[in-house]
Amino acid sequence: AVLLHKQKVGDDEHPFIVNLVDSPGHVDFTGEVESAMSVCDGALLVVDVGEGVRAQTVSVLRLAMDRGIQPVLVLNKMDRLFTEFKMEPLDAYRHITNILEQVNVIVGVRDLESIIRASENYADSVEDADAVGEDGGAAWSVDEDEETTTNTFSPANGNVAFASAIDGWAFRVENFASMYSKKFGLKREILVRSLWGDYYVNAKTRRIVHGADKLPKKAAPSAAKPMFVGFVLDNIWKIYESVQSNDPESMEKRRNIVEKLNLKVTDRDYRHRDGKIAVRAMMNSWLPAAKGLLDMVVEKLPSPVVAQRNRLGLLWPHSKPENAEGAEAWLRMKSAIENCDSSEGSPFIAFVAKMIQKPEDGSEPKIRQPKPREESKAAEELQTPDASVEPSAGPGTVEEQEFVAFTRVLSGSIKAADKLYVYGPRFQSGSDLGWSTAEVTKVVLLMGRDTNAVEKVSAGSVCGVEGLDNAVLKTATLSNIPPEQMLPLASRLGGSETTSDLVVRVALEPHTPLETERLQLGMKKLNQADPMVDTYVMETGELVLAVTGELHLERCLVDLRERFAKGVRFHVSEPIISFRETVSTTGPAVVATTANKQVSITLKARPIPTRVARNLDQETPRTRTLLGEAKSNDSQVSQPNELRKMRETLVEVFEGEEELFNTMKSRLWSSGPRSFGTNILLGPPKGCKFPCYSKGISTWRSLFFDYEPDECNSLNPTIANGIVAGFQHTTAAGPLCEEAMYGVCFSVEDIHIDDSVVGDGPDPYGPLSGQIISCVKEALRNTTMSSQPRLVEALLRVEIQTTMDTLGSVYNVISKRRGRVVREQIKEGASIFEVEALVPVMESFGFADVLRMQTSGQASPQMVRSHWEVLEQDPLWVPQTEEELEDWSLEDKTLANNNLAAKLVNRTRRRKGLHVVDKIVNNAEKQRTLKRNK
Repeated sequence: AVLLHKQKVGDDEHPFIVNLVDSPGHVDFTGEVESAMSVCDGALLVVDVGEGVRAQTVSVLRLAMDRGIQPVLVLNKMDRLFTEFKMEPLDAYRHITNILEQVNVIVGVRDLESIIRASENYADSVEDADAVGEDGGAAWSVDEDEETTTNTFSPANGNVAFASAIDGWAFRVENFASMYSKKFGLKREILVRSLWGDYYVNAKTRRIVHGADKLPKKAAPSAAKPMFVGFVLDNIWKIYESVQSNDPESMEKRRNIVEKLNLKVTDRDYRHRDGKIAVRAMMNSWLPAAKGLLDMVVEKLPSPVVAQRNRLGLLWPHSKPENAEGAEAWLRMKSAIENCDSSEGSPFIAFVAKMIQKPEDGSEPKIRQPKPREESKAAEELQTPDASVEPSAGPGTVEEQEFVAFTRVLSGSIKAADKLYVYGPRFQSGSDLGWSTAEVTKVVLLMGRDTNAVEKVSAGSVCGVEGLDNAVLKTATLSNIPPEQMLPLASRLGGSETTSDLVVRVALEPHTPLETERLQLGMKKLNQADPMVDTYVMETGELVLAVTGELHLERCLVDLRERFAKGVRFHVSEPIISFRETVSTTGPAVVATTANKQVSITLKARPIPTRVARNLDQETPRTRTLLGEAKSNDSQVSQPNELRKMRETLVEVFEGEEELFNTMKSRLWSSGPRSFGTNILLGPPKGCKFPCYSKGISTWRSLFFDYEPDECNSLNPTIANGIVAGFQHTTAAGPLCEEAMYGVCFSVEDIHIDDSVVGDGPDPYGPLSGQIISCVKEALRNTTMSSQPRLVEALLRVEIQTTMDTLGSVYNVISKRRGRVVREQIKEGASIFEVEALVPVMESFGFADVLRMQTSGQASPQMVRSHWEVLEQDPLWVPQTEEELEDWSLEDKTLANNNLAAKLVNRTRRRKGLHVVDKIVNNAEKQRTLKRNK
């Protein structure tokens, strides 16, 4: 929404335009939060003061700081402290202080990480003569006081607001400082600093003192309250106490409060028998939420000009080119984005964060306009349907649905009929791929559910652009700069591009084959509208929908039925859970020989340490972005900071694994699947008689290490590329159940080439590259099966808040879902337990409903993806020794029932149509024909 806010500064009123973007707070909709942050300069972080800091609070706050977005804090649901938790003002103050400490711990850890990273990279910055003086270190310093003042959340800093959205009020300590400064004649600035913290009023000396130890020893208990309690919370609590009953005494209290505070509230409102209506009327008149929150937004959040200047390195991470033409284009774009330039000749640059479905009734606002009686009657006659005319839309027709591109303008201006270049997220500078052209049909302002058409939108604003349906899938960069001069925006602006978090998949099947086309079109539009959805067609013809969680799946299915594929009947399969495959030990070497016996390759598999595999999984998005850029730009990367961060992370990841890390430096060939991931391929050692190398391997190794290949290693690129291709095929579909592999290191131990077997004519077995791919793939699968393969499943981190009475039920539900509790603590100031547990994804469906049912609605979980974990059970284990045969026997059915890994493997193989060894007949015996009694 676009809001107009006026703030009084002195005797003048200054108008401000505020673009407000709302995003859901559930962990399943993190993609929506990332899309909102990519177009905003500040963030209102809303925290439930009753629940405190949860998993989503931590992730959103860290994400905001990583994106360079200035956050402010809103402690919402303050009314719960009185109405639900029955806290006294002093207890409520301590509870709020604990929440602020928890939030500031997150900020402090993030700032400490930045300082440590800056100190470690200081040696690199010394080489830059412009950044460091002659003394070699005087130019670098950290202003701790400034950092603390800027980033720490404190009501005294003005970046914390207290609110109750349901009752319509919000305030900062500045509001009460203005009230009391007029009443007591004190300076407003002094009251702002002393209304929060360990400040007390000494009534005897009429002074504000810091610390209760400076008060008189015989002071009354009421005087020992902090100023925030005595001057702020006590007054709010009195209003809430007055609405607890409707007796004459309470009504008189309400009247006195209205008269003393000079509130513009009618007698009907504050005397209402419903206490909620009465307290809302009084609090909204005294401390209106809109003014309190928007004042904080205007004062504490940066303007577009300031924000883009501070975030230039994150928005547009490009260094100055060496050639004159490129340097001129670089300087022009840098100046335009940095200054938020909207002048006539400035280049137009904008970012599309999301595609939003256009309202059904067009861009006209949904406001009923009064019409003359005759005109209304004529309109009703025109809208009356004729029974003799059948509707034109049949079951096989496909309705066209338009989208609006949710766009942030960084520089220049945009208007209807502009012809622009549309650059996709994978476009690289100077490339002929990843871009297209489009014409803007309309520019609109997004006003909640409605849109208002405007003539032009300038830099610093958020708007909707129509006409980009066929040019933008999810995110894109819009500009009038041609591709040969364009330096694209940072790819991380579009949020998470990896589908590794989409662990929940379902297959959709139309009720009739005639509706397949309409269902596919609806899924395509859903994929375009939701940043965290992926839709694709499997080789078997199944239409697959991949989402982040159970709630996200329900929301997507509702959108399909009611919006994108309206009228299409379809069936939803059981959730398809993604697994991974790995090995638990180093297996024997396996020799792969081509069909023509020309090339023999010795391969071996071994596991990667769990900590290393998890960190490599987190670095996958950055690796993919840098690798794609390096391949298109001849091993050159335009984001050196991201490359440096990735190399530093590698050093941290392999800490304690020096042997593996040193081996990677000299032998790293690739990573998989799809050239990035948690599996690595090591080339042959230096003593190999027939070394192989290729340009692709050189690009990959130079991305991680500053390495130049020797000339002797540039032989036989066909063999090297074939080994890498076979490795990619194997890691994409493992031998257990065709799932992607996780945390496996494959190494080429030896390569032997026998040219004597090659004849003069064509090879009857086909090209050598194809033979190598086939034999390497088969050998890698064999060495995996001989290295004790294991199944890997995804885990969710579950946070639950519950009472003492239902704690046992919570533990019971978690244990039945194969979960385990990792942390439990009681919340200070309330009899509420916070339980943190790990639950497998496949056991999470219906978990929230069962938990609420078992606890009578007193416990509600919050689930977020945690990590991959190996199932310790061997899916291939069968009893072999005499003791095992005696305990289990081959005929014992409990063996198959108790081996969870084997059941999951067979279930996945059966779903994919792979071969499964099933025992159809358990006890074969001669068929008996029962005699029928007549």
